Amino acid sequence: MRTMGLSLTLLGASLGCSRHAPAPTMRTADLPSAERFPALPSRPRATAGGAFMRAWSDGRAELSGYRARVNRYGELRAAELVLIYVTEPMDRRTWVKDDDVPAEHRVNVLKLNASLKFQTGVYPYSVMTSVFAPVDRYRAEAFSPVKITLSAQEWCGHVFHGVWPGDERSTEQVMSYFAQEGERRRDVPTPAGTLYEDALLIQLRELDGPFAGGVDWRGTLVPSLWSIRRAHTPTAAVEATIARSRVQLDGKDVHRFVLRYGEVTRTFDVEAEGTHRVLGWQGSDGEEARLLRTARLPYWQLNHQGDEAQRALFGLGDEVPARDAGAPR
Repeated sequence: MRTMGLSLTLLGASLGCSRHAPAPTMRTADLPSAERFPALPSRPRATAGGAFMRAWSDGRAELSGYRARVNRYGELRAAELVLIYVTEPMDRRTWVKDDDVPAEHRVNVLKLNASLKFQTGVYPYSVMTSVFAPVDRYRAEAFSPVKITLSAQEWCGHVFHGVWPGDERSTEQVMSYFAQEGERRRDVPTPAGTLYEDALLIQLRELDGPFAGGVDWRGTLVPSLWSIRRAHTPTAAVEATIARSRVQLDGKDVHRFVLRYGEVTRTFDVEAEGTHRVLGWQGSDGEEARLLRTARLPYWQLNHQGDEAQRALFGLGDEVPARDAGAPR
C-alpha cells in the first residue's frame, strides 16, 4: 500500500545535486547547553483552553492525507502528503520529547510531522518537516513554535536543518552533504512577533482561538525550511502579509487565508467548523495539495500496527472525496 507524502512549497522545495549553497558565516555547534537555544519565558501568558485540551489530550494522533503537486526542476511533479498532529511533552532544557520530564521543565506541545514523497526521473525524494508548538501561549501568537526541523533524503545525499525560534534571534543548525554548508550553526535575527511558515499549518487551524485576533496580519515571517533548501538561500525573516476572508466552497463555510511575501502567494482553505482541518492550499508557482481523508488513531497504533493505520487513513476515517477536498481552484 502506498504511503502518502507531502507536496507544498509550504514545506517548500528540493536539494539539487548540481547546486551549491552560499556559505554564511556560522559558529561551531560545540556550545554550552545554556547557550544552545534562545530563552523561552519561564511562564506562559495564557494556558490552553479546556475545549482544546479535551480534544487533543486523548493519546490520539490526527492523520490527514493529501494528493499534491510539487514544483521541482521546472516541472510540476505528482506528490503525496501526510500531516500528522499529536500532543506530547518536551523538556525545555533540551527541546526533545520526554514523557518523564519533571513538571518544572515540561512544555506540552502540539507536534506536526509533515511527510512529503515525490519522484523526479529515477530520483525518489523524501522530506520530513516537524514543528513543535507549545499548547500554552508563551508568545503573542498562539502555537508559536519552539523548534522546527527538516530532514531531506534523495540519491545525492541527505540534509538536516533545525531552527529554534526566539524573541529577537533564532538559532539554526545545518548538517549537509554539501561542502559549502557542512555542519554549521549560527544565529538568525528574527524580530519579536516573527511567524514561521512551517507553523502556519497549525496556527491557521485556529484550534484554540482566532489567528492574529481574527484580523489580517502583517509582519515578518521565516519561509519554510524546505523552500529555503530548494532555493539554497540563507535563513532570514522577510516582510509578509496574511489576509483572511470567509467563503463558501462546495457548500461549506471555509476560512481562506492568503499569504504573500516577495514573489510568493499561497492560499489556504481551512474548515470554519468542526475540527478545522486544512482542506487544501495552492501556490503562485502551481504547487497545490488537496485533502483526501482524515483519520484519528491511537498514537501507539502508528508505531506498532502500521498496516492498520494505513488502512484507516486511506480506507476509513472521515473521508473527503477528492472532488470535494476544498483545495483552492
